[in-house]
Amino acid sequence: MPPMQNTVTSPDFLSHLATLAQTIPGGTTAFTTILFILVLGILIFVHELGHYLAARSVGIRVEVFSIGFGKEIFGWNDKNGTRWKIGWMPMGGYVQMFGQEDGKAYAHQNEPDSFSAKTVSQRAWVIIAGPLFNLLFGFLLLIAVMIGGEHKLLPQVGQTVPDMPAAAVFQPGDTVLTMDGKPIADWDEFTKTTQEAMDKPIAITFDRAGQQMSTTITPKVTKFTDLLGDEHTVGRLGIAPSYNTFVVKHGPFDAVLRAAERTWEITSLTVMSLYKLMIGAVSPENLTGPLGIANLTGQTASSGLFALSMFMVVITINLCIVNLFPLPVLDGGHLVFLAYEKLRGKPLGAVAQEWAFRMGLACILALAGFATFNDVKNLGWVGKKDTATETPANPQASATQAPTK
Repeated sequence: MPPMQNTVTSPDFLSHLATLAQTIPGGTTAFTTILFILVLGILIFVHELGHYLAARSVGIRVEVFSIGFGKEIFGWNDKNGTRWKIGWMPMGGYVQMFGQEDGKAYAHQNEPDSFSAKTVSQRAWVIIAGPLFNLLFGFLLLIAVMIGGEHKLLPQVGQTVPDMPAAAVFQPGDTVLTMDGKPIADWDEFTKTTQEAMDKPIAITFDRAGQQMSTTITPKVTKFTDLLGDEHTVGRLGIAPSYNTFVVKHGPFDAVLRAAERTWEITSLTVMSLYKLMIGAVSPENLTGPLGIANLTGQTASSGLFALSMFMVVITINLCIVNLFPLPVLDGGHLVFLAYEKLRGKPLGAVAQEWAFRMGLACILALAGFATFNDVKNLGWVGKKDTATETPANPQASATQAPTK
């Protein structure tokens, strides 16, 4: 079944709620905080649910399933003896399994329902299930989004850049119809065609207030460096999008294919971004912490449920990848310990584990502190705000990656 296109989208309940919050003193802050905690709580629950279900699948007793750290706000015990609870500090969560103690030698090896009594492969499955559930959740959420309606940017002029080819031709509101006879469905197609044309003339038909017009225009060859530090030479007309969107509803089969494609794109981009960050090709000032993510959550929600859903997809995939880093405390660190045990035939000693976890925790805290400092600086709370890294006024720009072309 081919995708079905609808008309230009209108604000949904979430964007209306964000607008309403702006009319109340302190409402924007409250709205952003509540939504951030809710989004983060959902993604943490998904991650820990992966650990929990994998543990139960191999017969491990789960003692605690916690969303948040610190003092318990409320909780309950299920029939299997697991304590389900919510802590007052919402920046994380954990599943405590019988016989698993971070930084210590494995205990209770003679108890059949303990973590340490299971084989290395069974324990590895339990550890890796958390990140895998984050990835699976992102994929399933994308399928739901594609079936419910994927929002795409119209190939419509928002504004033109002075001294660029489009400035003398186009006006705000003009909508591109064809380029060299090829129908242009959305902003991505317009961008791709413009970039690939380089400095070759393009015959363009466009709509202006219901009247079809045509022109021939030559893009300007431009060099730029993207956020990953890669240099590109492309053709540009000097047009920024209007950020008006339309909805494309996909059938179930097309939705799965489209979701798989977007999952791969986001995962690849995330891995490449983190790799270039580690080798120094990307400035560490681009690192975003909890405050920055909270701010982006509120801004994204103002564009509606679709934008927030796409933002959640990006964050859950990031959680998957970051948790696989080979640092003690993270799931990737646990997998390294298990690999060591598999090769040596015994677990790493208690003292070595304890020091490894201390060093891993120190790295995580230092990274979190640095990211938070970046947030504070970029949000303009201290010093002069860096407008070069400022989030676009319309968060949809981040979700669709649509810069001026």
